Amino acid sequence: MTLFKKQLPEEVEVGPDSAALFRFGEQCNYRCPMCSNTGDPSLFFHKRDELLRRAAFLHAAGFRRVVVTGGEATIHPDFWTVVEWLGAHGICWDANTHGRSFAKNGFAQRAVGLGLERAIVSLHSLDPKTSAEIFGVREGDHHATVVGVQNMVEAGVDVMLNCVLNRLNLLQLDSYLRGAIELFGAETKFKFVFPTTIGKGGAWEGIVDLRYDDVRESVLTLKDRGRELAVEVSFESFPNCILAEPNATNYSRSTFGESHYLDDATGDRVYSMHHIEAELSAYGEACRECTARRHCPGIAYRYAKRHGVGELSPFGPGDQSTANVSTAGPG
Repeated sequence: MTLFKKQLPEEVEVGPDSAALFRFGEQCNYRCPMCSNTGDPSLFFHKRDELLRRAAFLHAAGFRRVVVTGGEATIHPDFWTVVEWLGAHGICWDANTHGRSFAKNGFAQRAVGLGLERAIVSLHSLDPKTSAEIFGVREGDHHATVVGVQNMVEAGVDVMLNCVLNRLNLLQLDSYLRGAIELFGAETKFKFVFPTTIGKGGAWEGIVDLRYDDVRESVLTLKDRGRELAVEVSFESFPNCILAEPNATNYSRSTFGESHYLDDATGDRVYSMHHIEAELSAYGEACRECTARRHCPGIAYRYAKRHGVGELSPFGPGDQSTANVSTAGPG
């Protein structure tokens, strides 16, 4: 099997629209069995002074937007100190979170007051038992995440729900979409993700042997249902041919337009996010002639080595877009 990768530069210039992914450490109070973090103890927790140094580094480099993440950034004891520093220095911030902290009284309002505009919230099922199993917590924690999302919406945060597909939730996706609209409103956005096996949770039985053929029908149904319900439904880490759409826009790790990744080990260097994504992805030899290759994220290199590329069906010159997915985010 012959594979190839896109060759993209490791460094790109920081501009007015650039945004950096800013990790507060991998510490988290949820224990998702599919966690994509490394599990490296040296990356578990960054102290306040180190986070402020990193924030100052990003400011000096020209960044005026960051996406704070972890682990779970909101449980860091100096979370408020750092986001206050960001706001005071003209840096907008978005959050990648499981949302539980926002269930606390006044938390969402305070965050909005300090500049929070957008949040990606991990929520993989609306069935409490299933959700608790995927989160690795009790059902009460699932309910706290739901309340946290409701509080964010009420406070004016632009919320996108992040649902990672796995063997526990595949049969629930239609009811998930409908139920989330009822709970959180039609302005809520949705992103459905094909899981990665790179991190410490890569061997979990819910994802380790999950294939595109296992989820293809569900994904196409989600596309149709999103149009029917007039909500924004997007996808991450799906080749365009799996989405059956040459011009589909795929989110990847850069959902909020993160152009750069702040080195989590050293905190003193940024890398092109698209370079990192290209290094982790691959294409089959037949993809060279695919008319969608420029927009397509390919498939995870590890997935290709394990399962091959036989599920891919490259598009030819006569293939046309069958529908619109999302036009937001990077191509």
